[in-house]
Amino acid sequence: MVDTAAQTLRAGARNDLVTQLLGIWLLLAVFLDGWAHLHVPGLETFFTPWHAALYSGLMATAAWTASVIWRNRQPGRPLTRSVPAGYRGTVIGLVLFAVAGVLDLAWHEILGIEVSLDALVSPTHLLLGFSLFLILGTGIRSARAAGGAEAFNWTPPALLSLALMTGLGAFFLIYCSAFVRTPPAVPYLQTPIGSPGHTQAELPPALGLASYLVTTALIIAPFLYTFSGARRPPFGIATILVAVVAWLPLAMSGLRPAAVAGAAGATIIAAAADLLLARRPGPWLRRRLPAVTAVLAALIWTGQLAGIALGASIQWPVSMWLGAVVLSAGLAAALAFLSSLNTRSVPGPAAPR
Repeated sequence: MVDTAAQTLRAGARNDLVTQLLGIWLLLAVFLDGWAHLHVPGLETFFTPWHAALYSGLMATAAWTASVIWRNRQPGRPLTRSVPAGYRGTVIGLVLFAVAGVLDLAWHEILGIEVSLDALVSPTHLLLGFSLFLILGTGIRSARAAGGAEAFNWTPPALLSLALMTGLGAFFLIYCSAFVRTPPAVPYLQTPIGSPGHTQAELPPALGLASYLVTTALIIAPFLYTFSGARRPPFGIATILVAVVAWLPLAMSGLRPAAVAGAAGATIIAAAADLLLARRPGPWLRRRLPAVTAVLAALIWTGQLAGIALGASIQWPVSMWLGAVVLSAGLAAALAFLSSLNTRSVPGPAAPR
C-alpha cells in the first residue's frame, strides 16, 4: 500500500530552484566536457578538469538533495519516506549516475577515450545522460505533484527544468543539429540519378534535411509539453527552447559565422513569436495547436535561413531550403495533432486523488 502521507511531502519552490540551479552546473559541465573532446587533442585519460567539473556538480547535487530529504524527515518514519514529491526520481538519477560513472571509468581504462561521434553514443555516456535527465527533471516532477495534472503551474524551477532537459537532448543530438550543421550554407551539387557519384553527392543534403526534422522535434516536443495541464504555455518558451537547442551546441562545437548568423535569426524570430503567442488566449491556442506549431516551426527556420543568407550565403536551391521549411512545419503539425488526440480522449477532469 502506498503511503499517501509521504506523497504529500513537498520540497518547496526555493528548494526546487536551488536544485535546478545545480542542474545548470551539471549541464554546463556536460557541454564543457563535450567541448574538450572536440577541441583538446590527445585527451587520453578519465581524470580531466572537465570530468572534475561534472562529478563535483554531481556531488554538490547529491549533498543538496540529501539535505532536502533530511530537513523533510518526520518523527517515527523511515528516512526513505521523507523524500519530497518529485525527488524520488532525483535520488534514482544520482545513484544511477554514480554507478554509470564507475562503469565509464572502467570503460575508458579498458577501451580508451572516445574522440568523436562515438563519444555521444557510448553506452556508459548514454547511461550518464539518462541519469542526468532524471536529475534535471526534478522541477517538473515537483511542480506536477504540487498542482496536479489538471492544474499544472509553470513555476520558474519547472520552466528551468524543461530548458535543462531540452539542452541535454541537444547535447546528445548535436551530430544532427540543423543549427550546427547549417546545411543550406553547404554547396549542393545536383547529380542526376544513376550518374557516377550520385550517392556521394546526395548524402550531405539528405543528412541536412534529416537534421531539420530532428531539430524541429527537439524544439516542438517540449513546446507541446508546456500545454499539458496548463492554461497556456509560459511566456518566452519558444525563445528559451531555441536558445538552448541552438546556442549551447554552437558554443561547444565552434562559433562559425554562418551558424551564428542562423542561430541569431532563429532566436530573434522565436522572440517575436513569443510576443504573438502572448496576445492569444490559451483556449484559442489549444484549438489551433497543429496550425500554431506549424507556423512556429516555419518561422524559426525562416529566421535561420534569413540569418544564413545575411551572414554567409544560401547554397541550396529554393526547392531544397523551402522544402526543409515545409517538411519541418508538417512534422510540427503532426506532433501537435498526435498530442491533442490524448487530450480529446479524456472526457473531463480526473477525480481528485
